[in-house]
Amino acid sequence: MLREKEYIFLSLMIPQEIADGVKQYSSNNMADAANALEHNLMEGFTANLPTPPKVINVLPIGSYPQYYRKAIVKKSTFQLCGRSDHENLGFCNIKFIRNFFIERAVYKSLKTYCKAKAGEVVLCIYSASAEFLAAAEKLKKKYPNVIVCDIIADLPGMTNLSSKKSALLQWFIDYKARKSLNRLECADCFVLLTKQMADYLHIKKPYCVVEGIASKTQQIERKENSEKTILYTGTLHQKFGVMNLVNAFSQIEDPDYRLVICGIGDSEQAIKDAVKDDSRISFLGQLPRNEVIEWQKKATVLVNPRQNNEEFTKYSFPSKTMEYLSSGIPVVAYKLDGIPDEYDQYIQYVADDSIESLKKKLVEVCEMTREERQELGNIGRNFVLMKKNSTIQVRKIREMIDFVLRGRKINDR
Repeated sequence: MLREKEYIFLSLMIPQEIADGVKQYSSNNMADAANALEHNLMEGFTANLPTPPKVINVLPIGSYPQYYRKAIVKKSTFQLCGRSDHENLGFCNIKFIRNFFIERAVYKSLKTYCKAKAGEVVLCIYSASAEFLAAAEKLKKKYPNVIVCDIIADLPGMTNLSSKKSALLQWFIDYKARKSLNRLECADCFVLLTKQMADYLHIKKPYCVVEGIASKTQQIERKENSEKTILYTGTLHQKFGVMNLVNAFSQIEDPDYRLVICGIGDSEQAIKDAVKDDSRISFLGQLPRNEVIEWQKKATVLVNPRQNNEEFTKYSFPSKTMEYLSSGIPVVAYKLDGIPDEYDQYIQYVADDSIESLKKKLVEVCEMTREERQELGNIGRNFVLMKKNSTIQVRKIREMIDFVLRGRKINDR
């Protein structure tokens, strides 16, 4: 029988009770997908453990003064999953020096908690943040019994895929990536979004694959009308194929078709230009999550135009794939290397990378009867809610950590 250890979740989430305030002071986009995944992970940990993990959280905000209008972030507590002692760490948020203060605050908080628990702790880290891993590395030197599980949703160096990065920004991204990769050795096990990530990271330790987590809160009541609405929500980078979607839609002549695009990215101006040429296209910018859900209710089909022609597609499972399937609306997308075969019968794949093929698939789904589309949407939704919910997905993580603990117990004999 394994001795039950205390769990800590080191996160980069935005607690619901302060979300409005964080948004008020932010001048860049909030990472809604990552935030949703972290909250779902906490829900899963709570379902799989005797008590919810203690959350030590760093707000995922930009630096002062360019991206966040506060130079000092104050420490606070928040409630989540039945606990009210979770910590938002305080730190100096001034550009160029903030990372030092974040690393120091994380280590101090982790050390205090581990001291109280005599080091009998499992530390689950969200992201491959260099600051988080540096703090964990230092912590394990003081408390060798700590088990570190690193949850990597985005590979270091692949979090910003905009084509409009400056040379200085690219250098900084590469520098941070090297720091992260050099510190991965401190982790005892890993949670990855695709199996290919293990090869990229040269992981020789235990790992499990959790593509994402389906949420019941995304269930929607359809409000489909006579218009055939194609909806895309997400990052608008050129590499993600959003302009291919615009071009494919422009070839559809039916005046009852409509294309709605929500998000921000390097293709914004090109999309705005397309709106001027075609009144059936609506560009709404970045919307709050509740408004995105409202648009999903009106959609005929949800589309992800990201093609399987970039290196990064091996190492990502698009979060919108899980969100789209959870909605119960038919999903049109490309078969990416990072999407396991078990999803194939629930996604309407585009035949090839041509604009014509994307157009044909969109029209094919839109011209189905309402009943046919509802059946498509329902089977996809039922699949992810039954097989990819928070309890089942985090159970994989818990079982992996127990495996690591058993191995350590045997080695300690």
